[in-house]
Amino acid sequence: MNRQKFAERSRRHVRIRPQNAAALIARNLIVRALRQHDLHHVLRGRPAFVGFVVHRAEDIEVFANESLLLLRETTEKKAIYDVMAWLKENARKVTNATDTIQTLSDKRIVFGFASDRMDMPDAFRSLADGIVILDPVDERALAATFQTLFHRTPSTSILSAAATIPIDVLNICLQRGLTLRQAAGRIQRYLSASREPQIAVASNHPRLENLAGLGEVADWGKSLARDILDYRERRIPWTDVDRGVLVSGASGTGKTMFVRSLGTTCGVPVHVHSLARWQARGHLGDLLKAMRSAFDEAIKSAPSILFIDEIDAVGNRRDLRGPNEKYSREVVNALLECLDGAEARQGVVVVAATNYPEKIDPALLRPGRLDRHLRIPLPDCQARLTILRYHLGHDLPAVDLADIATHLDGATGAIIEQVVRDARRRARHARRPMTTADLEHGLPSRIRLSEAALRRLCVHEAGHAFVGSLLSAESGSTLIDVRVMQEITQQNTGGQTTFRRTPGFDRSRTSYLAEITTLLAGLAAEDVVLGGHADGGGGEENSDIHLATILAARMDASLGLGGSLVYLTSDDPAEILAQVRRDSHLRRQVHARLKACAHRARTIISQNTGALELLETSLAHRRHLTAADISALLREINPDKFSSNCDLPNSEKVTQTPVD
Repeated sequence: MNRQKFAERSRRHVRIRPQNAAALIARNLIVRALRQHDLHHVLRGRPAFVGFVVHRAEDIEVFANESLLLLRETTEKKAIYDVMAWLKENARKVTNATDTIQTLSDKRIVFGFASDRMDMPDAFRSLADGIVILDPVDERALAATFQTLFHRTPSTSILSAAATIPIDVLNICLQRGLTLRQAAGRIQRYLSASREPQIAVASNHPRLENLAGLGEVADWGKSLARDILDYRERRIPWTDVDRGVLVSGASGTGKTMFVRSLGTTCGVPVHVHSLARWQARGHLGDLLKAMRSAFDEAIKSAPSILFIDEIDAVGNRRDLRGPNEKYSREVVNALLECLDGAEARQGVVVVAATNYPEKIDPALLRPGRLDRHLRIPLPDCQARLTILRYHLGHDLPAVDLADIATHLDGATGAIIEQVVRDARRRARHARRPMTTADLEHGLPSRIRLSEAALRRLCVHEAGHAFVGSLLSAESGSTLIDVRVMQEITQQNTGGQTTFRRTPGFDRSRTSYLAEITTLLAGLAAEDVVLGGHADGGGGEENSDIHLATILAARMDASLGLGGSLVYLTSDDPAEILAQVRRDSHLRRQVHARLKACAHRARTIISQNTGALELLETSLAHRRHLTAADISALLREINPDKFSSNCDLPNSEKVTQTPVD
């Protein structure tokens, strides 16, 4: 058989911890097998020849490499041990007894790996102290791996599900840097995707005209349907049709529903795929083959739609590192090749979906690929009412659902569907028609803010809106609207101020400082008006303090916009924050920058308390103000009274431009 040697590259007495999930699992199963078969003396450096039968041939290399690291830790001299593997692919049934015997003569410890004991040379099998069959990946090994990587173990159901996944896929699902919840989510999505059908028939889903809350995505879909009709009737060439689009939005906003409805509206089949489904085919070669096959199948049924769900899982090449770098890079490159075949894939529109558009490799978004980015917003009140009616069908036809739609503020389409499903189940179990009470029973629980908490919320959001409006020419971000709610749910925090960044804006040091100042303006307004701020500006991801810290650290650690041009880390938020935790000097720099920007925000607000008070009271009364509303309110006050040219302490001083 084809024998693969694994070279030794280090010395003993250096503690080498497994770097990834696959290595942790492999070590666990190797040590367990040695102990179960009374061969654990080899872990103390005593002579032994042991053969291991690996459950999956694709995992042999992982186990062989990890056993080499294990022997490096437990033996005194690298010359006394060796690791061999016998692989089936491209091999002939030839046994070199002399070579095997020479290796056994030279070494005190030899580990051999194969997927079948008969793949091992006869000489090795006859001289081995034991040939043991490694257990397949099980819940026990996974629990130890989770504990090492995440310091916690998930539920038994997650462990049981993970035990059915190939070890190379587990290595991706359990990457370092993920939270336990994110890792469990990858496992569930992988298993779910591998069971989904590949093609959705484009006739049993609603048309886009019957869906609500999709915003610009629905408009684009209707336009695409007209273009495909014109293409079919040969009024336009395929080059006039959009061939790729990225659709983003929060989880549950209806990205998958949109794609299926798009197929119905366009009258074409939808081929549903994801990286997880392609990975389910096996190792890297099988994954790439499945990817290309997906494009081939879509071409055969053209015109058609090829849907790639959770495309962010493909990765961004600029952030790749570690043992999976080569694997992930080949996946991205292969997908680029498939997308670049614009002429070859005539008649195929590629729609990719993600919750995290910032994690997409920029090369995927270039012209001819996924060159259009559309966002699905959270549904407004009218859209929530329409979604309710759609899912209710013939139930409660004459009931006014406006209050329920209002109560669902901040809910996604998926949450609304769940509310209706729960209400229908409640009525069915009671063996009676559905009532409004059934719907109300399933609504997300709400907490009513006290008057003091509501006022703080209005002050906070007014601070964001006011300072952000004054600094928009510097930050390059335009105010859209500001909202507050007295009744909050788990889906919303009660207040939100929305800005939109100007495309192509010159992102200089000044703009970053202005954006940080805007982020900290809510807390600054609380300090000025209420004498101190509460905990609403931090505590979780995407909070004001979280985002401001990342921006301030990026300036020094990645963008060269601080006091140094040294590149410390990538632009990934997790890497940025990790660098802040490691680097005390960077941490001091970030602290000084945040402190300076907070001081500037407080100064702006202190010099314009009348304007802030007007915004605060209007927001408390109306609960929603658009950019036009805020401009009209500020015009009621003499613009000459406003001041945004407030000095920053020390090195953070910048030239400011007043904004009317």
